[in-house]
Amino acid sequence: MLRCLFIVIVLATVGCATTANYDKILDSYVGMEEINLVRNWGVPAQSYEVGGRKFLTYTSYRNVRVPGVAPTYQTSVVGNTAYTNAVGGSSAMNIDKSCATTFEIDGSRVVSWSHKGNDCKAK
Repeated sequence: MLRCLFIVIVLATVGCATTANYDKILDSYVGMEEINLVRNWGVPAQSYEVGGRKFLTYTSYRNVRVPGVAPTYQTSVVGNTAYTNAVGGSSAMNIDKSCATTFEIDGSRVVSWSHKGNDCKAK
């Protein structure tokens, strides 16, 4: 339980990066010429054409290390003997983060976008 609470607190305080802010940025590309999209985003990781439309996908991957939490210690004395026990704490862990953003191109202009993943966020 303590470990889950710690992870929630760390992830909540990472910053003000939100999916809504990322969506606003992507909205600004709708209507943009494809060449300008590529100038801004670079060469896409994947492209696909179907029905006269083109789909350009950009991907990002990273790994975030969440530090562990040291346990607290409780000592109790029974007779002349002291007993110390570790309580709580958690190990460090790695969290994989990714985002795949796809722009739909009709003719030479961006007409829509979509994204999936747990790291599609912006400040």
